[in-house]
Amino acid sequence: MEHCENEKGEQSKRIIEEAGRLSPSARATLEKVKQRFIGKPLKPGTRCVMLDNSFRGYGWLLPGWIAEERRMQSGRIYRYYYDPEGRIYKTRHEVTHAWEQNGFVVIHE
Repeated sequence: MEHCENEKGEQSKRIIEEAGRLSPSARATLEKVKQRFIGKPLKPGTRCVMLDNSFRGYGWLLPGWIAEERRMQSGRIYRYYYDPEGRIYKTRHEVTHAWEQNGFVVIHE
């Protein structure tokens, strides 16, 4: 569990669950993401979960890629994806487009 501060200086919790279940390559990506976004505040009550391709619904991700599910206090869920360098992608389409640009063959379902 990591703590962040919001704009008012109040502590809010950023929870990264299941990090122990992430593959070694996904854990390396997570460390890069954490370094990149260190000190960036989240809204109070926001809950974050980091997942890799071993989790249900994320088997389509390549090894080393991770997905973040950010659940807001309102219940709305935002999903973000990170490549092994820690770059962020906001949609699955952006992810597959990046793969295609790097020479991967993507078969769309």
